[in-house]
Amino acid sequence: MAQNKTDQRVRRTEQALRNALVELVVERGYETLSVQHILDRAGVGRATFYTHYRSKEDLLRRALDQLRDELMREWKAATGGKLESADPLGFSLAFFQHVDGHRMLYRAIVGRESGVVVDRQMRRLLAEFLRAKANSPTPLAPTEVWREMAAQYVVGALMSTVTWWLDRNPKLSPEEIDRAFRRMTLPALQASSHT
Repeated sequence: MAQNKTDQRVRRTEQALRNALVELVVERGYETLSVQHILDRAGVGRATFYTHYRSKEDLLRRALDQLRDELMREWKAATGGKLESADPLGFSLAFFQHVDGHRMLYRAIVGRESGVVVDRQMRRLLAEFLRAKANSPTPLAPTEVWREMAAQYVVGALMSTVTWWLDRNPKLSPEEIDRAFRRMTLPALQASSHT
């Protein structure tokens, strides 16, 4: 029973720190934040912070790892647990739906104010996400080099599309954004397989 209460406190503290990080990145940008800004917003002491995280970069990385896990769960739910489809962009609709449902979070991590560290971490997360889809050779990416280049291409296109969608706020649904993204990206992936 005591362990359960401790676990709940730890989860609440970690969630408060993640929420503070996201709110502050939206307000100020990542580079201008200090650990003290995060602590003040979360109402958490410095010793408690360093019990859980080494730095603000560690907090960011672990928050994005949690985001990756959430995206994977949503992708599995959307595909009935079948991630192995032949569609190289089979994850994209679930991703755009997640973005739509968490706009504040994504404004913080892909917007103009996110900063280099956040952008790099988000790209790493998406590339890992894509590699989970592309474990084996496909007609669109027959070698490891081509799979990596294709993953980087799709990550760049995803980041640009999401940034545009959030910044411009067009009245497009996740399904419409996904259709447009797929219409532009699939032909480029197919063309790259013929080089």
